[in-house]
Amino acid sequence: MFESWGRLVHRRRRSILGLSLIAVVFMAVWGTGVFGALTSAGGFDTPGSESARAAETAERALGRDGADVVVLYKSTDGRTVDDPAYQRSVDQALAAIPAGKTAGATTYWKSKSPQLVSKDRTATYAVLQLAGADAETREKNYDAIADDLTRTPGGLTAKVGGQQGTETAVNERVSADIARAEGMAMPVLLILLVIIFGSLVAASLPLLIGGLAVLGSFTALHALTYTTDVSIFAINITTFLGMGLAIDYGLFVVGRFREELERTGSTEDAIAATMSTAGRTVAVSGVTVAVSLAGLLLFDQNFLVSMG
Repeated sequence: MFESWGRLVHRRRRSILGLSLIAVVFMAVWGTGVFGALTSAGGFDTPGSESARAAETAERALGRDGADVVVLYKSTDGRTVDDPAYQRSVDQALAAIPAGKTAGATTYWKSKSPQLVSKDRTATYAVLQLAGADAETREKNYDAIADDLTRTPGGLTAKVGGQQGTETAVNERVSADIARAEGMAMPVLLILLVIIFGSLVAASLPLLIGGLAVLGSFTALHALTYTTDVSIFAINITTFLGMGLAIDYGLFVVGRFREELERTGSTEDAIAATMSTAGRTVAVSGVTVAVSLAGLLLFDQNFLVSMG
Protein backbone atom coordinates (compact mmCIF):
# COMPACT_ATOMS: atom_id res chain seq x y z
CA MET A 1 0.00 0.00 0.00
CA PHE A 2 2.75 2.47 0.95
CA GLU A 3 4.78 1.64 -2.14
CA SER A 4 1.74 2.19 -4.37
CA TRP A 5 1.05 5.47 -2.65
CA GLY A 6 4.61 6.60 -3.31
CA ARG A 7 4.36 5.78 -7.00
CA LEU A 8 0.98 7.53 -7.26
CA VAL A 9 2.40 10.70 -5.68
CA HIS A 10 5.31 10.64 -8.16
CA ARG A 11 3.03 10.21 -11.18
CA ARG A 12 0.59 12.92 -10.00
CA ARG A 13 3.25 15.17 -8.48
CA ARG A 14 2.24 18.36 -10.29
CA SER A 15 -1.44 18.04 -9.41
CA ILE A 16 -0.62 17.11 -5.81
CA LEU A 17 1.82 20.01 -5.51
CA GLY A 18 -0.81 22.42 -6.83
CA LEU A 19 -3.46 21.16 -4.41
CA SER A 20 -0.93 21.31 -1.60
CA LEU A 21 -0.16 24.96 -2.32
CA ILE A 22 -3.87 25.78 -2.25
CA ALA A 23 -4.19 23.96 1.09
CA VAL A 24 -1.19 25.86 2.50
CA VAL A 25 -2.70 29.22 1.55
CA PHE A 26 -6.01 28.23 3.14
CA MET A 27 -4.31 27.05 6.34
CA ALA A 28 -2.18 30.19 6.55
CA VAL A 29 -5.19 32.49 6.13
CA TRP A 30 -8.04 30.70 7.88
CA GLY A 31 -6.16 28.35 10.18
CA THR A 32 -4.25 31.10 11.96
CA GLY A 33 -7.59 32.64 12.93
CA VAL A 34 -7.68 30.04 15.69
CA PHE A 35 -5.94 32.48 18.06
CA GLY A 36 -9.06 34.60 18.24
CA ALA A 37 -11.35 31.63 18.81
CA LEU A 38 -9.64 29.91 21.72
CA THR A 39 -10.65 30.21 25.36
CA SER A 40 -8.20 31.10 28.09
CA ALA A 41 -10.67 31.05 30.97
CA GLY A 42 -11.92 28.05 32.87
CA GLY A 43 -11.59 24.53 31.64
CA PHE A 44 -10.15 23.33 34.92
CA ASP A 45 -13.41 22.30 36.57
CA THR A 46 -15.33 19.06 36.18
CA PRO A 47 -18.86 19.60 34.82
CA GLY A 48 -21.47 17.90 36.99
CA SER A 49 -19.17 17.63 40.00
CA GLU A 50 -20.23 18.77 43.47
CA SER A 51 -18.00 21.86 43.26
CA ALA A 52 -19.42 22.82 39.85
CA ARG A 53 -23.01 22.43 41.08
CA ALA A 54 -22.21 24.48 44.16
CA ALA A 55 -20.77 27.28 42.02
CA GLU A 56 -23.87 27.27 39.79
CA THR A 57 -26.14 27.41 42.84
CA ALA A 58 -24.20 30.32 44.31
CA GLU A 59 -24.35 32.23 41.02
CA ARG A 60 -28.10 31.73 40.75
CA ALA A 61 -28.67 32.89 44.31
CA LEU A 62 -26.12 35.68 44.58
CA GLY A 63 -25.52 36.71 40.97
CA ARG A 64 -22.41 36.56 38.85
CA ASP A 65 -19.14 37.88 40.22
CA GLY A 66 -18.96 41.34 38.74
CA ALA A 67 -15.18 41.85 38.84
CA ASP A 68 -14.65 41.29 35.12
CA VAL A 69 -12.30 44.23 34.70
CA VAL A 70 -10.31 46.13 37.32
CA VAL A 71 -8.79 49.49 36.38
CA LEU A 72 -6.07 50.93 38.60
CA TYR A 73 -5.97 54.72 38.52
CA LYS A 74 -2.94 56.47 39.99
CA SER A 75 -2.21 60.15 40.42
CA THR A 76 0.94 61.48 38.79
CA ASP A 77 0.81 64.91 40.45
CA GLY A 78 0.36 63.95 44.09
CA ARG A 79 -3.43 64.30 44.24
CA THR A 80 -5.35 61.97 46.54
CA VAL A 81 -8.80 60.45 46.20
CA ASP A 82 -10.06 63.11 48.61
CA ASP A 83 -9.51 65.77 45.94
CA PRO A 84 -12.75 66.42 43.98
CA ALA A 85 -10.67 66.89 40.82
CA TYR A 86 -9.38 63.31 41.19
CA GLN A 87 -12.94 62.01 41.31
CA ARG A 88 -13.95 64.09 38.31
CA SER A 89 -11.02 62.68 36.30
CA VAL A 90 -12.02 59.09 37.07
CA ASP A 91 -15.69 59.78 36.38
CA GLN A 92 -14.77 61.33 33.02
CA ALA A 93 -12.64 58.30 32.10
CA LEU A 94 -15.46 55.89 32.96
CA ALA A 95 -18.06 58.03 31.19
CA ALA A 96 -15.98 57.84 27.99
CA ILE A 97 -16.51 54.06 27.80
CA PRO A 98 -18.97 53.27 24.96
CA ALA A 99 -22.51 52.69 26.17
CA GLY A 100 -23.84 49.15 26.36
CA LYS A 101 -20.44 47.51 26.83
CA THR A 102 -20.51 47.48 30.64
CA ALA A 103 -23.29 46.56 33.06
CA GLY A 104 -21.97 48.63 35.94
CA ALA A 105 -18.95 50.15 37.62
CA THR A 106 -17.97 50.36 41.28
CA THR A 107 -15.61 53.08 42.51
CA TYR A 108 -14.38 54.24 45.88
CA TRP A 109 -16.67 57.26 45.79
CA LYS A 110 -19.73 55.05 45.25
CA SER A 111 -18.89 52.31 47.73
CA LYS A 112 -16.66 54.15 50.24
CA SER A 113 -14.79 50.85 50.52
CA PRO A 114 -11.25 51.36 51.88
CA GLN A 115 -10.10 48.27 49.96
CA LEU A 116 -10.38 50.29 46.75
CA VAL A 117 -7.80 52.88 47.85
CA SER A 118 -4.03 52.61 48.36
CA LYS A 119 -2.42 53.48 51.71
CA ASP A 120 -1.11 56.81 50.43
CA ARG A 121 -4.55 57.48 48.86
CA THR A 122 -3.03 58.40 45.49
CA ALA A 123 -4.29 55.25 43.74
CA THR A 124 -7.72 53.68 43.49
CA TYR A 125 -9.47 50.79 41.77
CA ALA A 126 -12.56 50.90 39.60
CA VAL A 127 -14.31 47.54 39.26
CA LEU A 128 -16.30 47.05 36.06
CA GLN A 129 -18.87 44.42 35.17
CA LEU A 130 -19.06 43.67 31.46
CA ALA A 131 -22.39 43.40 29.71
CA GLY A 132 -23.30 40.06 28.19
CA ALA A 133 -24.98 36.83 29.20
CA ASP A 134 -22.09 34.60 28.12
CA ALA A 135 -18.30 34.67 28.18
CA GLU A 136 -17.99 35.18 24.41
CA THR A 137 -20.15 38.31 24.46
CA ARG A 138 -18.30 39.73 27.45
CA GLU A 139 -14.98 39.10 25.71
CA LYS A 140 -16.16 41.00 22.61
CA ASN A 141 -17.34 43.87 24.78
CA TYR A 142 -13.98 44.00 26.52
CA ASP A 143 -12.13 44.10 23.20
CA ALA A 144 -14.34 47.01 22.16
CA ILE A 145 -13.45 49.10 25.23
CA ALA A 146 -9.88 47.96 25.94
CA ASP A 147 -8.28 51.05 24.43
CA ASP A 148 -10.75 53.38 26.15
CA LEU A 149 -9.90 51.97 29.58
CA THR A 150 -6.34 53.27 29.43
CA ARG A 151 -7.29 56.76 28.27
CA THR A 152 -7.48 59.18 31.19
CA PRO A 153 -7.54 62.96 31.69
CA GLY A 154 -4.28 64.64 32.64
CA GLY A 155 -2.78 63.85 36.00
CA LEU A 156 -3.77 60.16 36.09
CA THR A 157 -2.44 56.89 34.73
CA ALA A 158 -4.55 53.78 34.19
CA LYS A 159 -3.62 50.11 34.18
CA VAL A 160 -6.10 47.36 33.33
CA GLY A 161 -6.40 44.01 35.08
CA GLY A 162 -9.08 41.68 36.33
CA GLN A 163 -10.25 38.35 34.99
CA GLN A 164 -11.08 39.45 31.44
CA GLY A 165 -7.97 41.57 31.11
CA THR A 166 -5.83 38.66 32.28
CA GLU A 167 -7.44 36.26 29.82
CA THR A 168 -6.81 38.63 26.93
CA ALA A 169 -3.21 39.13 28.01
CA VAL A 170 -2.72 35.34 28.16
CA ASN A 171 -4.01 34.94 24.59
CA GLU A 172 -1.72 37.69 23.31
CA ARG A 173 1.29 36.35 25.21
CA VAL A 174 0.81 32.79 23.94
CA SER A 175 0.60 34.01 20.33
CA ALA A 176 3.68 36.19 20.71
CA ASP A 177 5.72 33.55 22.53
CA ILE A 178 4.97 30.87 19.93
CA ALA A 179 6.12 33.18 17.13
CA ARG A 180 9.23 34.12 19.12
CA ALA A 181 10.08 30.50 19.96
CA GLU A 182 9.74 29.38 16.35
CA GLY A 183 11.75 32.37 15.15
CA MET A 184 14.60 31.39 17.48
CA ALA A 185 14.42 27.66 16.83
CA MET A 186 14.21 27.67 13.04
CA PRO A 187 17.68 29.12 12.28
CA VAL A 188 19.34 26.80 14.80
CA LEU A 189 17.55 23.77 13.39
CA LEU A 190 18.40 24.77 9.84
CA ILE A 191 22.11 25.02 10.68
CA LEU A 192 22.07 21.60 12.36
CA LEU A 193 20.19 20.01 9.45
CA VAL A 194 22.58 21.52 6.90
CA ILE A 195 25.47 20.00 8.85
CA ILE A 196 23.69 16.62 8.97
CA PHE A 197 22.58 16.50 5.32
CA GLY A 198 25.27 18.64 3.74
CA SER A 199 22.64 20.24 1.51
CA LEU A 200 20.40 23.28 2.02
CA VAL A 201 17.53 21.80 0.00
CA ALA A 202 17.51 18.52 1.92
CA ALA A 203 17.87 20.37 5.23
CA SER A 204 14.96 22.70 4.51
CA LEU A 205 12.48 19.90 3.79
CA PRO A 206 12.01 18.74 7.43
CA LEU A 207 11.55 22.37 8.48
CA LEU A 208 8.98 22.87 5.73
CA ILE A 209 7.13 19.75 6.86
CA GLY A 210 7.20 21.04 10.44
CA GLY A 211 5.73 24.36 9.40
CA LEU A 212 2.96 22.62 7.44
CA ALA A 213 2.21 20.39 10.43
CA VAL A 214 1.77 23.43 12.67
CA LEU A 215 -0.49 25.19 10.14
CA GLY A 216 -2.51 21.99 9.78
CA SER A 217 -2.90 21.79 13.55
CA PHE A 218 -4.09 25.39 13.70
CA THR A 219 -6.66 24.65 11.00
CA ALA A 220 -7.94 21.54 12.78
CA LEU A 221 -8.20 23.40 16.09
CA HIS A 222 -10.02 26.30 14.41
CA ALA A 223 -12.56 23.87 12.98
CA LEU A 224 -13.04 22.30 16.42
CA THR A 225 -13.83 25.68 17.98
CA TYR A 226 -17.09 25.68 16.01
CA THR A 227 -18.28 22.58 17.85
CA THR A 228 -16.67 22.87 21.30
CA ASP A 229 -14.55 25.10 23.50
CA VAL A 230 -10.83 24.71 22.87
CA SER A 231 -8.33 25.87 25.48
CA ILE A 232 -5.45 28.18 24.60
CA PHE A 233 -3.11 25.53 26.02
CA ALA A 234 -3.82 23.34 22.99
CA ILE A 235 -1.79 25.74 20.83
CA ASN A 236 1.38 25.10 22.82
CA ILE A 237 1.00 21.34 22.62
CA THR A 238 0.23 21.21 18.89
CA THR A 239 3.04 23.62 18.03
CA PHE A 240 5.81 21.89 19.93
CA LEU A 241 4.68 18.33 19.19
CA GLY A 242 3.85 19.12 15.57
CA MET A 243 7.15 20.79 14.86
CA GLY A 244 9.23 18.24 16.76
CA LEU A 245 7.59 15.13 15.31
CA ALA A 246 7.44 16.53 11.78
CA ILE A 247 11.16 17.32 11.77
CA ASP A 248 11.88 13.90 13.26
CA TYR A 249 9.77 12.12 10.66
CA GLY A 250 11.18 14.34 7.91
CA LEU A 251 14.68 13.19 8.83
CA PHE A 252 13.59 9.56 8.42
CA VAL A 253 12.03 10.11 5.03
CA VAL A 254 14.62 12.48 3.52
CA GLY A 255 17.52 10.35 4.77
CA ARG A 256 16.05 7.14 3.39
CA PHE A 257 15.11 8.79 0.06
CA ARG A 258 18.66 9.98 -0.51
CA GLU A 259 19.99 6.48 0.18
CA GLU A 260 17.48 4.87 -2.20
CA LEU A 261 18.08 7.48 -4.90
CA GLU A 262 21.80 6.83 -4.77
CA ARG A 263 21.20 3.09 -4.92
CA THR A 264 18.55 2.94 -7.66
CA GLY A 265 19.12 6.12 -9.63
CA SER A 266 15.35 6.36 -10.22
CA THR A 267 13.28 9.00 -8.43
CA GLU A 268 10.07 6.97 -8.66
CA ASP A 269 11.71 3.80 -7.35
CA ALA A 270 13.40 5.78 -4.57
CA ILE A 271 10.09 7.31 -3.48
CA ALA A 272 8.34 3.94 -3.59
CA ALA A 273 11.07 2.28 -1.51
CA THR A 274 11.12 5.19 0.94
CA MET A 275 7.37 5.06 1.47
CA SER A 276 7.35 1.28 1.95
CA THR A 277 10.03 1.52 4.67
CA ALA A 278 10.45 4.93 6.33
CA GLY A 279 6.92 5.94 5.31
CA ARG A 280 5.46 2.91 7.05
CA THR A 281 7.51 3.68 10.17
CA VAL A 282 6.27 7.26 10.23
CA ALA A 283 2.65 6.17 9.80
CA VAL A 284 2.83 3.64 12.64
CA SER A 285 4.62 6.09 14.90
CA GLY A 286 2.14 8.88 14.13
CA VAL A 287 -0.85 6.66 14.85
CA THR A 288 0.79 5.53 18.10
CA VAL A 289 1.30 9.12 19.24
CA ALA A 290 -2.27 10.03 18.28
CA VAL A 291 -3.78 7.07 20.13
CA SER A 292 -1.68 7.80 23.21
CA LEU A 293 -2.72 11.46 23.33
CA ALA A 294 -6.35 10.52 22.64
CA GLY A 295 -6.43 9.15 26.19
CA LEU A 296 -6.75 12.77 27.34
CA LEU A 297 -10.21 12.83 25.75
CA LEU A 298 -11.44 10.61 28.59
CA PHE A 299 -11.00 13.41 31.14
CA ASP A 300 -13.79 15.84 31.98
CA GLN A 301 -11.62 18.95 32.29
CA ASN A 302 -11.75 21.01 29.10
CA PHE A 303 -8.08 22.02 29.13
CA LEU A 304 -7.00 18.33 29.12
CA VAL A 305 -9.54 17.43 26.44
CA SER A 306 -8.26 20.34 24.33
CA MET A 307 -4.74 18.98 24.50
CA GLY A 308 -6.00 15.57 23.42
